[in-house]
Amino acid sequence: MKYWVGELNKPVKSPTIRTFGGRTLLVIKGIVLLIVVAFSSIANAATSGKVMDVGAVMPDNGTNTVQQDVDLVFTNPSPFEYKVTLPNLSTRERREIDTPATHGPQKFGIHRDVPYLHLGDLSHKLSWKQDGDGVVAYVRVRSPQAASIRFSTRLKLPGDAIVNFYGRDRNGKNDVIYSFTAPKKGFDEELYWSPQASSDWLGIEIRLPKANMKQDVELELLNIAHRFKAPNLVVPNALECTNHEDVQCAIDDGVISDSSARTTLKVTFESGGSSYTCSGTLMNVSGDGEDVYIPYVITAAHCMSTTEEASSVIAWWNYQAASCSGSATSSDFTLTFGGSDLLETVESYDQSLIRLHADPPGGVSFSGWWATDVNANTTGSGGHHPAGDHKKFFSGTTQGNFNVNVCDADENCFLLSDAIEVRMDNGAAEGGSSGSGLRIFNQDVNDTLFVGVLSASDEECENSSAYFGEFRHFYDYIVTWFDPVPPPPISIDDHGDSPETATEIDLISSTEGEIEDADDVDYFEVVVDRRGTIGVYTSGSLDTTGQLTSDELGVDISDDDSGESSNFSLTADVEPGVYYIRVEGYSNSTGDYTLHVEFEENDDHGDTRYTATTVSSSARAWQYSTVGHLEIPTDIDVFEITLWYNATITVYTEGDTDTSGRLTDYSGFDLFENDDADEDNSNFTLAGDVEVGTYYLFVEGSVSEKSEYKLIIDITQD
Repeated sequence: MKYWVGELNKPVKSPTIRTFGGRTLLVIKGIVLLIVVAFSSIANAATSGKVMDVGAVMPDNGTNTVQQDVDLVFTNPSPFEYKVTLPNLSTRERREIDTPATHGPQKFGIHRDVPYLHLGDLSHKLSWKQDGDGVVAYVRVRSPQAASIRFSTRLKLPGDAIVNFYGRDRNGKNDVIYSFTAPKKGFDEELYWSPQASSDWLGIEIRLPKANMKQDVELELLNIAHRFKAPNLVVPNALECTNHEDVQCAIDDGVISDSSARTTLKVTFESGGSSYTCSGTLMNVSGDGEDVYIPYVITAAHCMSTTEEASSVIAWWNYQAASCSGSATSSDFTLTFGGSDLLETVESYDQSLIRLHADPPGGVSFSGWWATDVNANTTGSGGHHPAGDHKKFFSGTTQGNFNVNVCDADENCFLLSDAIEVRMDNGAAEGGSSGSGLRIFNQDVNDTLFVGVLSASDEECENSSAYFGEFRHFYDYIVTWFDPVPPPPISIDDHGDSPETATEIDLISSTEGEIEDADDVDYFEVVVDRRGTIGVYTSGSLDTTGQLTSDELGVDISDDDSGESSNFSLTADVEPGVYYIRVEGYSNSTGDYTLHVEFEENDDHGDTRYTATTVSSSARAWQYSTVGHLEIPTDIDVFEITLWYNATITVYTEGDTDTSGRLTDYSGFDLFENDDADEDNSNFTLAGDVEVGTYYLFVEGSVSEKSEYKLIIDITQD
């Protein structure tokens, strides 16, 4: 639900009376009446409360700029792109664009449906091209006549995959906008929003370090955000009110400090089928430790109150005029992408706390805050982004605290409790101002501190009244992040004491460890992806015992002193799977050790698509042959075959081993299958016409012991 700044106390079925702090606020037929009640006078200063001093300044680490120093694999990827082009805007969409919202979260775009042809997982439709040992593919999404575009996806990637979003630069060339690398465990998001491109199209480049990782990619387009206004374009005279003041003018006049101004940011996000913009404040918190800068941002709950909205956030830093009353944007202006996590939202105080996934750029300030009761006749000020425009300055005088109804255009209302009323002396709230911070002066720190969040206004330009959710109430909900209880002492245990907390190690590796006390044991997790022989042992002066286990494969092997100097040492023939190594000191002994893991393959060809032997040639006609072995009855040899042309494929085996073969396409659909060529030949033969693409051959056999076969793959041009 998007509530509007400027829509206060819309008509209700019966008069509503709210009382607080010596005044009664009577709401009837949309008219606000202030009735003075004979209560005691109100103090002129804020009452004391929890204070966080003005925050540190983010050091300049040279990251998170709009432009990243990354090049595409193909300078011109157009011939290889999978293109998703939407139709021209419909009449309904144009009507929606022609009547944008003018208050509250400023609306500047709409969401469009993905065409039917491009629904579902697109990964198998991509044109994968060789890139060293890996492959690369491209997708381009276009919405005609968009001033800016971004899209949401369901995205799954293997470990170490690289994703580059690219658009058109000022010279008309392809340029990377944002880049990220998937963690080693992979990337899997059901809803991931791309960065934005300042044109009607946006591309995505996916790089995989190995060609056989293609089957681990899933890419599904969910929505395309078509912006009818370029969010970084300042339009002269676009604001409804003419009494706005550039924040740089206020800085030049000494009315607001540069550091205070730099705590305010603009946030754009997606919600309910549209794109919106609001304001927010970057907050300082205690307990972070030295050189720790956590990007907590507070904005209005009526701007964003769901995890989906928070996940789509783009942060706009230093989006302000370079000079007082100038039209050029500051050279410090920077975007950061990647979305955020919603940590807390409270409607009654109209405040939400989010944590950005990306660090702020160097030079921005973390705001100090004051969890205090703000009384009347106190000067307040701050920065905001009316209509998503350059950052402006506002100031005014507090009038006291009131309960007010805040309503949207459909008469949906919520009660904003104990809100701070500010009579504006400079500036006015417009759509996009929602979520900006109110600041008042604190003598102890000799600076202004954050005390509230802009929620609503009476829509006037001159001498308007604006209402701010008081931060001190919201603070009770977020204290766990802002003033956390010191964590318990960090355990000095270098490796976990159970399989659930085991340290992951490579199949061939050496790892340092320590048994700290008599109760300490160290667990390690190792993944075996091929059939082979594993050797596990320790070295060092510590007398160790060791154990190798795998519950899923029924392995449980132990040893005490088979290694050198009372170290354990064990070997075992193993199948693919997950294994755990347990190390402990013999008879409660403690000390340092080094764990060694060695491995020798016994399987000549992998048993799965992930470990398949790769077979490929760019020739129009070619033949491949190899000798293979089926070591045990359950052994399977898998081959990945990549064809660059439509062709006829013939696959068969020779030898005394009774084999069977099965050929599937990339998605796993069976194409050809055969057991015996004929009554006198127990080898298999497969043949048929296939198109360009990647296929998988599975070779099995009826064997009781290790048996040899010869595999022949013959490719002739179709």
